[in-house]
Amino acid sequence: MKDVIVITGASSGFGALAARALARAGHTVYASMRETTGRNARPVAEAQKYAAERVVDLRTIELDVASEASADAAIEEIVTVHGRLDVVIHNAGHMVFGPAEAFTPEQFAELYDVNVLSAQRVNRAARPRRAGRCCAASAGPPSSYTRRAGGATRDSQARVGVGRRRGPGGVEAGGAGG
Repeated sequence: MKDVIVITGASSGFGALAARALARAGHTVYASMRETTGRNARPVAEAQKYAAERVVDLRTIELDVASEASADAAIEEIVTVHGRLDVVIHNAGHMVFGPAEAFTPEQFAELYDVNVLSAQRVNRAARPRRAGRCCAASAGPPSSYTRRAGGATRDSQARVGVGRRRGPGGVEAGGAGG
């Protein structure tokens, strides 16, 4: 059986590439993003065109990782349609470069919210509704937001490997180095 997958932050970059690759592999993939009828209307149309041209099951869904209500609604919609959610890929995030003292506490709080708490929000929405395993991957190093570009190169590589370690609640955990 192919998986039902949701990818956060899939309007462009690694998220969009992963969504397309997984859909080509035969999975049902939800490319989630915020503002699907606003600034991300074009990526939505591109994903729909890609799916139609290649006859793959690639869908888009409104999901703002900074909003618990949005995460709950998106996951509920997926589970209502398919009866399950198998895989969550965390790709949404922000990275900034520069010395730490150049950023305000409010900017750090926003980065922390998007890069750390957002994954927890989506996981909380998905866990009670999923009907199988829930694997998580990360494409963004929360530890390198304040490093200069040269020093962050190693950490800023997309971490997409999914390990087999079992965490609390039986959730598979993994990442770079597995």
